Formats: sequence, C-alpha cells, structure tokens
Amino acid sequence: MQFSNSEKFSNRQKEFNLNAEKRILCPPMLNLTFHHSSNHDCDGKIIANSKGGIELETQKKILTFSYFLSFIALGLVSGAFGPSIPSFAENTTSTFNEISSLFVFSSFGYIAGSFLAGFLYHRIPGNQILVVVLILMAIGIGLLPIIQNLWLLVGLILLIGIMQSTIDVGENTLMVWLHGNKVAPFMNGLHFSFGIGSFTAPLIIAQSLKGTQAINWAFWIIAILILIPVPFLFRLKSPVNPELKAHPSEESNRLKPPIGLIALLIMFFIFFSGAEITFTNWIYTHGLKSGFVDVESAAYLTSTFWGAFMVGRFLGIGLSRRFSSYQIIWFDIIGGFLTLLVMLVFSNSAWVLWVCTTALGFFVATGFPTGMNLAEELSAVTARITSLIFVAASISVMISPWIVGQFIDRANSQVLIWVVLINLIMAGVAMLGIHFWKKPDFQADPQPNEILPRSTSTD
Repeated sequence: MQFSNSEKFSNRQKEFNLNAEKRILCPPMLNLTFHHSSNHDCDGKIIANSKGGIELETQKKILTFSYFLSFIALGLVSGAFGPSIPSFAENTTSTFNEISSLFVFSSFGYIAGSFLAGFLYHRIPGNQILVVVLILMAIGIGLLPIIQNLWLLVGLILLIGIMQSTIDVGENTLMVWLHGNKVAPFMNGLHFSFGIGSFTAPLIIAQSLKGTQAINWAFWIIAILILIPVPFLFRLKSPVNPELKAHPSEESNRLKPPIGLIALLIMFFIFFSGAEITFTNWIYTHGLKSGFVDVESAAYLTSTFWGAFMVGRFLGIGLSRRFSSYQIIWFDIIGGFLTLLVMLVFSNSAWVLWVCTTALGFFVATGFPTGMNLAEELSAVTARITSLIFVAASISVMISPWIVGQFIDRANSQVLIWVVLINLIMAGVAMLGIHFWKKPDFQADPQPNEILPRSTSTD
C-alpha cells in the first residue's frame, strides 16, 4: 500500500508526539536506568520481574524517603524558631521589639533563596545542592544558641533563611521530576513530613529547657538530625528536569484569569500566610506573658499547635476529595475566626488558651495547599504567578510577625490575637472577592504539569 507524503508526515508527527509525551511523563534519572531487557510502564512500575525494574523502584523509594527526611529537618528548623525567641532575646540582651527584626531578615533570606534556588536547580544536580545546604544549615543551627550579638544573630538567621528556601524549592521540584504525573501522594507525604519536624522541635526544646535551663542542647540535637539524610543524598544521583513545555498553540488558546482575580489570589495568600506564621512564631511568648505557662509548658503549647497542624494536613488529603476548595478554605477561615474570638472573650482562661491553640492549628493547616488547588482550578498556576504568590507570602511572613514584636512588650500580649484575627478577616475579604469576580462561564482549561519555581514552608 502506498502512502501519500501528507499521510507519512502525519504518521511521523503522531510518533513524535507520542515520544514527546513519554519524555514528559517519564523524566529520566541520571542513575535510575532500566536494562534493555526490563519491561516497565512510564511511571517506572514493574510489569514483569526484572532486575532493572526492581533496582529502579528501590532507588526511587530510597530517594523519596531521603526527601522526606530532609523535609522533617526543614520542619525542625521552622518549629524551633518561635519557642526560642525569648532565649535569643536573653542571649543578646535584646527587647522583643529588637528581636522581632529576626523575622524580617529571615524572610529576606527566604525570598533571596527562592530566586537563587530557581537558578541553581536548573544547572547543578539537585541532590548535590541539598547535601551542601543541609550541612551548612546544620552548622548554622548549631551556632544559633551561642551567639550573643544581635546583629551576628540576624546575619546568621538571614543565611539560614536562604538555606531553608533552597531546600523548600528544591525538594518540591525534585519530587515532581522524580515521580512525574504520579507525584500527588508523594507530595502530600513530603508536606506531612514537614509537620512531623515542626511538631517535634518544640518538644526537644522543652526537654532541653527542663534539663539545662537553656536551648543549646536542643539546637545541637536538631543540627545532628538535619545531617541524617546527607549520606543517602550523597550516594544517589538526582532526578533530571523533564523540561515540561506546553505547545505554543495550546499556550495561546489557554484561558487566562483576569489580572484582578490573580491579585485577589495573591491577597489571600498574603494574609492567610501572615495569620499562620505570626501565630506560630509568637504563641510561645504570648503564653509566657499571659502567665498561664512556664518556659517548658510554653514549648509544649507550641508543639500542641504543630501537632494539630500535622493532623489537619493529614485529614486534608481526604477532605480535598469530598469538598471543593472554596468549602475547605471557608471552613478554615470561619473556624479560625471563631477560635480567635473565643481567645479574646475568655483571655483569662488557661484551658481556653490550650484548646484554642490546638483548634487554630487544625483550622489553618489546609489553607495554603488548598489555596494552591484553587489557583490551579482558576488556571492561575504558572511559573510567574506562582513566583508572585510565594514572594508575596514571604513578605507577609516578614511584616506581620514584626508588627506583633513592636507592641507585645508595651501592650497586652493579646495584640497577637488581634493581628492574627485581622489577617484572617482580610483573607476572607479576598475569598469573597474571588467568589464574586469569578464568572459562571469562566472554566479552567487543563494545564500540563509545570515545574514550580518555589514552594511555601509555612507548612
């Protein structure tokens, strides 16, 4: 049978498109290669018993587990920061007003690190970057409790912020490169690992304060734990960037959300992130100034928040399958709003402090990841928009805790509750704007998976 030139071209084009799809869905690994005799599908699942397939699956599991360990380390660092504020202030003979500058410079570091990571991970094997950054972060964490000069502490916090965002951006990106279109459960596991670290850090600090009246040993133990994934990452090669790109015609035909809708999304992330991080960083100090807890119990109070946060993240996986993003976000905002009102009305109750801290941890847990799901539903997940979202969230994390620090010394510690409450109200205003702005006929077009430039650790 003879084929015309157009038919031949069509067949070649179909073959080219099929191969291109395989390259997208099956990102290559530098060392995770199949033997020619092995049978596999594009997700690396073993179809027939083959040595190559088994080796691939095993190495992918080890690498995934290593990323989980690294995110536990990231959670340990984030969870240790808030309970250590009074100790940092004492070590440097600073007021809370002065020590609040740590939040500003930590966020500066996070923003700088996010841009730096976007450059590095496209040019250097990701695992090599993680090994170096984890070692440097362990050294920095080990030095934090012995620094007695405020500006030396500020400089080190800035550098640690860069390291945190480098890990945050990198591991979210590498996980996508490793698992392709099957990444969802592994990504949920990654952020659940962050919750484990954030929950554990205040417990370690509480035991250190109980045994030595200082945070030194807590930070040295955390520094050692940070190094655990290093040997695994050092031995395993990195996932490779699959260079996901949409076809130009698809890009031009994709329905794009209005600028105003994007601005409202960014507004939501600014204020919701501000509420979450402000509360986590100052609840320890708020508990102490309220007189209901001592230094050890205040650390347990912080850990209670992170424990509820971890449970909320875990339950959010199932809730996202039963409820819409709008419903979950409104549940978070309204639940958090009512919790904060109870804390204001019954501000003289220690029991209310513990219960409401736990409740707020549960309510804010799913807000940020669900917001990202909503952004995807609105066709607003592109590299540029995502970058704006995370930079804006980092700025809010810098400003809102700093505001609390300016008043918590001079005013009642209830200033924390008011600032968090205002943040949640503004997040609710943004969601109302999104609801009324979004037209009934606005439908999100399917988008190819896109490697995001960075992620958040407000998680």
